[in-house]
Amino acid sequence: MTDAAWDERVCRAIRERRLLEFDYGDKHRVTEPYCHGISTTGKQSVRALQVGGATRPGGFGFGKMWTIEKMANVRLSDATFVPDDPDYNPDDSAMAVIHCRIER
Repeated sequence: MTDAAWDERVCRAIRERRLLEFDYGDKHRVTEPYCHGISTTGKQSVRALQVGGATRPGGFGFGKMWTIEKMANVRLSDATFVPDDPDYNPDDSAMAVIHCRIER
């Protein structure tokens, strides 16, 4: 998938407040996407709160940075979410460039 296609898919999920599902590592993840762009390491990334799927112990409840190139089987869920992560910072310092984000 091209960078532009990723931008559109992830930004659509953010804009429509839809859960974003994908496989990462060898685990299925269900996330609330908050911010998408290029990380300070130069990777297409998304900051998202994992709310379902498989994870390591203690893996739910805080925003993680996910690298787009490591995602597989990505899809937008029909389920929506209300952005209420108290720790979310729309000026994410781990992002060098922000393509789209949830505004406060």
